[in-house]
Amino acid sequence: MPATIRDVALKAGVSPATVSKALNSSGSVAEETQQKIKQAAKALGYQPNARARNFATRATYQMAFLADFPFDAAFVNPHLFEIMRGVQHTLDKKGYAMVMKHLSSKDAIAYMEQAWSQHLVDGFVLHMSVMTKKLSALISRENIPHIVIGKPNFDNHLCWIDTDNCLSGELAARHLAELGYKDFCFVGGRADDMISWRRLQGVRQALQEMGLELPHERVLQSQSTLADGARALKKLLRMKPRPQAVICANNPIALGLMQALQAKNIRIPEDIALITFDSYPFSMFTEPPMTVVDINMYEMGQEAGRLVLQKLRHPATQIQTYITTPTIVLRGTTASVTPHKN
Repeated sequence: MPATIRDVALKAGVSPATVSKALNSSGSVAEETQQKIKQAAKALGYQPNARARNFATRATYQMAFLADFPFDAAFVNPHLFEIMRGVQHTLDKKGYAMVMKHLSSKDAIAYMEQAWSQHLVDGFVLHMSVMTKKLSALISRENIPHIVIGKPNFDNHLCWIDTDNCLSGELAARHLAELGYKDFCFVGGRADDMISWRRLQGVRQALQEMGLELPHERVLQSQSTLADGARALKKLLRMKPRPQAVICANNPIALGLMQALQAKNIRIPEDIALITFDSYPFSMFTEPPMTVVDINMYEMGQEAGRLVLQKLRHPATQIQTYITTPTIVLRGTTASVTPHKN
């Protein structure tokens, strides 16, 4: 006959209520007592009855991860999967399963209303790709436990976590300036791409502090594709003086620009240096390998998982924070010598 919670309590010399708290990581149980209970449970081969636990607590022990995945997400937004892995790792340790839902921002509202009203999940991890003002209003009105991956670009009372993209831009600009580069260009994403916009703000802020500038005509917008990176080269070559270094908002832009430069026999970094953000998906496999400002998205996912559980336990908690300090990964597309003069 399978061991029961009472068997574990008897072996550990505590009450069944204390066993429940220790195994569910809820309530205040001394570390020594927790270890004693876990050892007793392991010795008896005790397996909690998830259905009974859920019925007793009215909890599902499930979290929903909502995101709008493009068909080529593995290349366009690969770090999303690292975030998901990090979230899942944290939830697993606390006995929660994660339900991944691919939804548009419009469909996310209806799904959340249904899932919350029918007690299908206990809370939500929301990627910014599904976040809207209407969804924000629903979350606030129903006091739904949640954490948003990315800082919303509108006034809100949401709980969110993000990496400091402005700081990432600062690091990229300072790295280039310290190597002796003075003439820059920034190739970014769409006008509504807040990650690209914040990286640009960081670049401008750092250059201004160092007595340098990035003129408006040297900021190019794109759809963040390989073709856009290639098209940017035509505009770069018309600039006088020609940029010594180009800061690309993401990997696809950087790879497209690199291929176009090499097709024109323009040397990297001797003629034009390149720097981008994030190691994935292309930067480690280019020739020369791409210098990047990198961030640990897995760590960010782990922290997001911790924060949504914190929000579940303490609904009144307001969480708005930056996490994961970006770092420069120096590779072959930036030189450590005085740059080539045009």
